[in-house]
Amino acid sequence: MRYRRLDLNLLVALDALLEECNVSRAAERLHLGQSATSAALARLREHFNDPLLVPLGRRLEPSALARALAPKVREALALTGEIVDAAVRFEPARCERRFTLVASDYVAAVLLPAVSRELARQAPGVSLSLRELPLPRDGDVVSEALEYRRCDAVIVPQRRLNPRYPQAPLLADELCCIVCAERSPYVDGLSLADYCAAEHVLREFADGQNLGMDALHLKELGIERRVGVAVQSFSLMAEFVCGTARIATLFRRQAEALARRYPLRLLPAPLAFPAALQVLQWHPQQDLDPALAWLRQVLAQQAAALGQA
Repeated sequence: MRYRRLDLNLLVALDALLEECNVSRAAERLHLGQSATSAALARLREHFNDPLLVPLGRRLEPSALARALAPKVREALALTGEIVDAAVRFEPARCERRFTLVASDYVAAVLLPAVSRELARQAPGVSLSLRELPLPRDGDVVSEALEYRRCDAVIVPQRRLNPRYPQAPLLADELCCIVCAERSPYVDGLSLADYCAAEHVLREFADGQNLGMDALHLKELGIERRVGVAVQSFSLMAEFVCGTARIATLFRRQAEALARRYPLRLLPAPLAFPAALQVLQWHPQQDLDPALAWLRQVLAQQAAALGQA
């Protein structure tokens, strides 16, 4: 089939040639003879009016146009593959694939263990790679994860979602406070004055930024907390609250999990924080990938089960 005078089958040959920069190896990859692969390169050079592969000593190097075309050709073939396979019935038990998810350590602790167990039950050939929310170079966590880091899905707080990408609500929670059950002076509850006067355990990124929902909301209200300890993980907060009069603010589901392992008391926050919703987002090119559609379904099912618990 031709499109704008180009035989689209040549895109497969172009991808192999630009990847290998060697006609013989490209021929092996394409299961073609070397003469047929050379003929394909000649036709591509004629169409693009460019050498594409330029001799440099005893090897071939891609031209400037070839370097610009390479990622676009890969993307076009990947999308074509998703379209071709869209009607194929997906069987989780036969899937052998590594999925990469980006999420906060809160989501990783509260939701993803159950997801991992379900994957192991339905698809023992599947493995899961979990990555922390990246520090975005342009303030956009979602595009950083999906475009630059090529992850399969990202789970972000609703306030950080990117409307350019498909999305689905996943998990709702609320912020509360934890204090040491043995040393806490807040027998009658926690007032706003207590909250402002106390030392706090905060979660911060490696570069010292505090981008949590609690920090952003308090900043809008002009409330500044006294920092006793800053950690890079919600799960570490309990270690630095126990045995002290410090306070930590975190999501209720994780606070309840920590209270089962540490001598902690959960207290309502002394001010109304916004509702907390975690949103699942993925690249639009992945809409037709049956394996990723199944993974998103598993995430949604396990989040719903967690909400009913």
